[in-house]
Amino acid sequence: MSSVKLNFAVSHYPSVTDYLPLRQRLIARKSAPTSRDVLERVLARAIRKVENTFFAEIENGGGKIDADFWQRYYDALRVAIAEPIRAQVETGLSNYSDLASIIDSNDAAARIEANVTNTINSVAQSVTDKTKRTYEALLLAGIVGDELLSRLAVRFSEGHAEQIAVTELTRAESLFADELSARLNEQGLKTQIRWLTAEDEKVCPVCAPADHKLKDQPITSSRGGWNGQSWGERLQRPPAHPHCRCQTVVELAK
Repeated sequence: MSSVKLNFAVSHYPSVTDYLPLRQRLIARKSAPTSRDVLERVLARAIRKVENTFFAEIENGGGKIDADFWQRYYDALRVAIAEPIRAQVETGLSNYSDLASIIDSNDAAARIEANVTNTINSVAQSVTDKTKRTYEALLLAGIVGDELLSRLAVRFSEGHAEQIAVTELTRAESLFADELSARLNEQGLKTQIRWLTAEDEKVCPVCAPADHKLKDQPITSSRGGWNGQSWGERLQRPPAHPHCRCQTVVELAK
């Protein structure tokens, strides 16, 4: 398919990207990108829909759940979040024009596809585990009945879904950056990972010192290093806190 036809198809029928191989999908993402803000809203709606369904199930059970509740929750969540997270990761990947030859490699493409899937699974598991811990902590504290449902309603609220969407899109990007860097290193290309903040008035004091720093660089160098520093021992990768919108980008080392 020519790039002109591909651009036309994607712009008029965005779902066509689901049926394209990775290389063409990246071209499509670049020709018709979806903004981060839009993907955050899409992801928040997807999370909210799943959580509303399962919160209703908890309500109907008077606060009790069956044995496979969390597995079903994870499965439904994973399906719901797959497309917006895949779109976010692949939109970022489409900007790595220097890596086109690597992406064209069948083996590399297969590994990248697998890594995107692993990232989706990881995000779904992270959200599931946090929700499960909230529920179990309330039970452990002896909170049941209407009080339990009232407390859980906060966890399943619209605002909380939006926070999860922002945080988990950030996590998806950073997990994939680590994986992409590892795959490129396997191909003999030396990479470096740079931390970038959103660079607006909302940047917090936790993340601000890491802006534009390179991972694994000595703290005494002009380029700094954002992991293992005294001010940021926990800065292994974004998100550094809930609602973090920082990102890490993979660069070919000069």
